Amino acid sequence: MNISPRKLFVIVGYPHTGKKVTLQTLFRRKGFFPFKRPIKAAQFGNKGFIVINISDHNHRTEDYLARIKAVMASHTETPASFMVIISLVLDGSIRDVKPVLQYFNQSGFDVHYLVLCSSMYEKKVISEANIELFRQHVSKGQIHLFDKLVTQSTLRFRERVEEVTKVIDVLLATR
Repeated sequence: MNISPRKLFVIVGYPHTGKKVTLQTLFRRKGFFPFKRPIKAAQFGNKGFIVINISDHNHRTEDYLARIKAVMASHTETPASFMVIISLVLDGSIRDVKPVLQYFNQSGFDVHYLVLCSSMYEKKVISEANIELFRQHVSKGQIHLFDKLVTQSTLRFRERVEEVTKVIDVLLATR
């Protein structure tokens, strides 16, 4: 019997890069209730997803990680993929995501990091140094970079969401 691990998609970017809006656009909804049953996404072949969409840059990493663990624990028997957003903060502060990355590294999930390199609101991109630092803390999973410049362009933002959708769709097909 060949059992494939469930997928865990992690949308990554600097704070205020449009991670939450990307998530809302991907699923064509604003509200997510991660402790309820999975939502079905037509654009992903009606596969089920548990979406954890709280903004981590407003919470201490310790609290955010506790929330992630609680949601995942409540869905151990659910055959759905997970979708989480994290801010790329690797500065040793109370919002540093290294403990979250360590948890994902030790998980039994097939982890995919979807890195939004450019900010939706400001002329800001993730530096090569921060991408390299991020890579150093990811020992399990694949990192997918989306480097389309989207600053204040709805058209480019939609194009980036389409790129993310295609990657997720391909990865779901490899189950």
